[in-house]
Amino acid sequence: MPRRLIYHLLFIFFISVIIFSCSRYVVDVSHPALQDGKYDSSFPIGSDDRALERVVESVRLVNASAQFKRYYFSREQDMRIQNLTPDIFKQHQGEAEIITDFVVGTATIIYADKRRLAVLSCAHVVDFPDTLIDYYLNADGTESDIISSVALKTRQKIHLSDLRQGEDVKILAIDRENDLVILGKEFLFPPSQALPVFPCPLGSAKELNWGNFVYIIGFPAGKKMITRGIISDPDRGPQHGFLLDALFNRGMSGGIVLAIRDGIPNFELVGIVNSVAADTEVRIFPQSDYDRSMVDTNIPYTGNLYLRSYRKINYGICFGISIETIQEFIEKNRGNLENAGFKMERFWSSEYTG
Repeated sequence: MPRRLIYHLLFIFFISVIIFSCSRYVVDVSHPALQDGKYDSSFPIGSDDRALERVVESVRLVNASAQFKRYYFSREQDMRIQNLTPDIFKQHQGEAEIITDFVVGTATIIYADKRRLAVLSCAHVVDFPDTLIDYYLNADGTESDIISSVALKTRQKIHLSDLRQGEDVKILAIDRENDLVILGKEFLFPPSQALPVFPCPLGSAKELNWGNFVYIIGFPAGKKMITRGIISDPDRGPQHGFLLDALFNRGMSGGIVLAIRDGIPNFELVGIVNSVAADTEVRIFPQSDYDRSMVDTNIPYTGNLYLRSYRKINYGICFGISIETIQEFIEKNRGNLENAGFKMERFWSSEYTG
């Protein structure tokens, strides 16, 4: 074979290799899993920003505060539960200290008309105890029955953010065992704009499987945020609870959990988050009147030391309350809600068109 012909054939071969190596190899792949009627386990496919935005608009920050009057007793007074009487508090009225406790969480609008509003959240966000009692410790560190202080709740307020007339929201129904609460308010005058009731269908936590992808919307550290998570240990017990690997911070309690059925925008409410795994730590602190602005690490501290218990969050392990439990809770309180003027058929029914 002539040498020139050989070079010509080699040139054609190398050009062909370069062309094929740089070409895009496109395969039309369908997604049958997106049409299986089950909750999605992969990163969501599809786009409808407005659908998710409408959900976000129905989620509000709830800020609860309680004021207490705290009475202190010395160890020498040997104050015990059986000794506490109204006269005792009157005698120590001048020594009482006013303290305030704050809790923030997440609430979702589930009912709204021209006169009334109802939101869903977690009971522990707004459920302050009426009385707080602290005791002196024994020499071995155990708790004695000698009272060091008693705090009596004098008032409580619940406020919803971004809502005119948002003060003085009341507890309409509460379930401490399942950590659920419905808060409500009757307006003095109709809101100038329709309130955005949660717009998506209610789903089924019983249908969740290992690895399902979900969105969580709430107010961690008081900031409205959307995060994502993966379902673990679905259908936990008779209440159909579940675990999530989502990031959870204070303020997220009550945040809604959205599963996706056959791609976006098919969001469904499958529950709310209410707690996170945590460890208890005991830390040493100086006396309460210690001036921290004068700290000098070169000078040994010689004052009294005190132990305090703290909860250390284990991020990435949080717990969900199922939508089935929420629906049972609302139905159980049907009578009280209707007596308060809330029509059951309007729950979860949105007329918002913003």
